[in-house]
Amino acid sequence: MAKKKKRPVPLVPPNHEMKSRKKARQVTSLFHKLTQQLDRAKSQNDEETIAKLEQQLDEMGGREEYQRASQLSTKFHSTSRWVLKVLAQKGMTHGIVNESSSKESLKNKQVKRPVDILEVGAINTELVEASRKTKRVLKKKDTSSESGESQQYHDIPVHHINVKAIDLRSSHPDIEEQDFLKLKVQNAKRGSFDVIVCSMVLNCVTTPEDRGTMLSLLYKQLRPGGYCFFTIPRLCLNQSKFMNRKLFHELLIDGIGFKIDSEKESPKVAFWVLQRPMDTDVDGTKMTPWNKKWETTPIINRAAKFRNMFSVSLKESEIYMRKR
Repeated sequence: MAKKKKRPVPLVPPNHEMKSRKKARQVTSLFHKLTQQLDRAKSQNDEETIAKLEQQLDEMGGREEYQRASQLSTKFHSTSRWVLKVLAQKGMTHGIVNESSSKESLKNKQVKRPVDILEVGAINTELVEASRKTKRVLKKKDTSSESGESQQYHDIPVHHINVKAIDLRSSHPDIEEQDFLKLKVQNAKRGSFDVIVCSMVLNCVTTPEDRGTMLSLLYKQLRPGGYCFFTIPRLCLNQSKFMNRKLFHELLIDGIGFKIDSEKESPKVAFWVLQRPMDTDVDGTKMTPWNKKWETTPIINRAAKFRNMFSVSLKESEIYMRKR
C-alpha cells in the first residue's frame, strides 16, 4: 500500500487557522499600514504615536495574526511547489556539481552537492519538509561480490537540497528567528546560497531605503549563477504613487544587476525568477552607469486611483560590482 504524503506542520494550531480569504486580505493590509506608520513615528521619535500604533497592532493580533493570514494565502499559491517545479526544470533538484571537485570527478559527473536554499520570511515549513523527503530505491548490485545476499533497499533524498528558513519572528522550530537585513554577507563576490526565496516580503519592509537594502542583499547573498524566487503584490506596481513595472524592472536590472530569467502574474501577485549573472558575464565596466533617480522616490502617478505608497530607494554604496 502506498505511503501517505506527509503534510507540512502548520505554524498555528488547526483551531486557530484563518478560514476567510477576505479577512486574510484585511489583516494583511492593516498590518502593512500600521507597521509603516509605526516606522515613520519611530524615525520622528513621536512617542505618543508609537504607543498608539503599538496598541493597535496588539489589538489586531500583531505579527502572529499576520502570519495566519499569510499561511492561508499559501494554500492557494504554494511558493514551494513553484520553486521546486522551476528547479526541476533546470535540473537542480538532484544537486549541482561541486566546483571544488577534481577534474576527473567532474568528468564522471558523480560529485554533486545539495542546492543551498535560503527562504526569507518563511511562514510554513513546506520547503524544509521537501528537503527531508526520501524515497526507497534498490541498491545497485555489487558485481564484484560472490555472496548470495538478497537485494537490499535504501532511502535517498527526493530533492537534493538544503534549506535554511528564516523569519523575523519564528513560530516553528524549523524556522530560525533572523532578520535578513542583519544576516551577515560572508563573501559578496562568491555569495552563500544557490537559491533564495523571497516571497511577499519586500512589501512588508517599512521604508524605501530598507527595501533597496534588501534587494542589494538578495544579490550579494546569491552565488553567481544563482536564482532568486521573488514575489510582491501586483498593487505595488499597479496602484503605487511612486512605482510602476518599468521602473521596478530598471531597479532590478540596471540598478542591482539581476537578470530576469522568467516572470508571470496571478490576479493578485507578480512572480519573478531573478538570476545573479556569472562573474564572467558581467563586470563593473559594463554595467549601466549609476542613475541618481534610483536614490529618490518622486511621485510618478498622480491620479486618484494610485493610493499605494510602495517605493524603493537604492544606495550606490550598497550595490555590488558597481563601477565608481
